[in-house]
Amino acid sequence: MYSVQHPSDAVVSEADIQAFVDGLLAPDRAARIQRYLEERPDEARRVAFYGKLNWRMHSTFQAVDESDRSPRARFAPGWLRQHVRGIAAVLLLAGVAATGVLCAMRVPDAALEAGAIMALAQANAMHMPVDGRSDAPLLNVAPDLSHAGFQPVAATTLPVGGFAEAHGFVYCNAAGERAVLLSVHDMTAAAQPQWHARRVGESRVLEWSTGHRRYVLAGGARAHGLMRAADLLASR
Repeated sequence: MYSVQHPSDAVVSEADIQAFVDGLLAPDRAARIQRYLEERPDEARRVAFYGKLNWRMHSTFQAVDESDRSPRARFAPGWLRQHVRGIAAVLLLAGVAATGVLCAMRVPDAALEAGAIMALAQANAMHMPVDGRSDAPLLNVAPDLSHAGFQPVAATTLPVGGFAEAHGFVYCNAAGERAVLLSVHDMTAAAQPQWHARRVGESRVLEWSTGHRRYVLAGGARAHGLMRAADLLASR
């Protein structure tokens, strides 16, 4: 075993990761890398994949009895043995690229919240019935919030983030108070079935996520039935 010298323990490079997986680091440096990975679960899973691939390829080479193989047959594993790190690095970079794509497609919390507030402002400026009467065709597609006193009156769509589009509905209660429900597909969203609320000026925003889909319900901070509506939606 030999030590790999590093200019700074605060910086972890791909060379550090490869040396860690291959068992080439000094114990103190290996311990620091281990702590680094424990604090970053996504990075730890990536390194575990690289390590498993490295182990399997080395195991395959060791299991072959080369004395029973012809020179031509020995060429392929010999070439693979020389290039195993290169192959693993390519697969590692592919995994990093895929992670980058997912991150680029992630809908920022601020963008979704801002979209809901903007849609609510537009809804409040719209001319619509103030008695909570619904548009009949919407009853077939919009989530039923009648038990919270809201009826659907319009559908809405708006961009959120760089690559996503949120779809939803505008609701109105008997008092003429509007609420906007938006949802967007987000592969990076963790399940959070219990909604959490935040007040933004005179509005209240309630957010939750299920099955890689994020939801936000926005309405006036004092709108009657808003939290009851969020309970109904989050329990669906």
